[in-house]
Amino acid sequence: MFDKGKINIEMQRNHYAAGDTIVGRVSLTLKKPVKAKELSISLIGEQTSTRVGGMMGSRDKSTSTEHTRIYDFRQQIDGEKEYTKESDYGFEIKIPADILSIKPQMPELGGVAGQGLKIAQAAAAMTGSIPLQRTKWYLLAKLDIPGALDIKRKADITIG
Repeated sequence: MFDKGKINIEMQRNHYAAGDTIVGRVSLTLKKPVKAKELSISLIGEQTSTRVGGMMGSRDKSTSTEHTRIYDFRQQIDGEKEYTKESDYGFEIKIPADILSIKPQMPELGGVAGQGLKIAQAAAAMTGSIPLQRTKWYLLAKLDIPGALDIKRKADITIG
């Protein structure tokens, strides 16, 4: 019903090292011409932190998961226009040499909120909470259609 078409991402490979350049193509297949704001490709890094914990010696364990976007580089491929039924675009994204050292930004909290954060951190340490972190990297191709659902596609990659 809302299907306007599809978008695909093709790359030379899926595994990259810091400092490499991702070279690929974005293919757009539309059912009919669509007026859009832009076509873009983004390199995104999302860190998932999972805490498993509970009182020491207790069988009751709790788990909490938090997702934090630690890197988001967007590159415009084409601008505002009416996109035709089939289009093919090349792209190159240079991966920063220091990308693997990027850490999520924690907000600076002062006053009562800052003290509450410190108390929560101390409680996590005392209850034996174990933080597990992993970073997921992917490309996101997006046709930005004003006033309608965007056409998007993700492609997972490995950086390391």
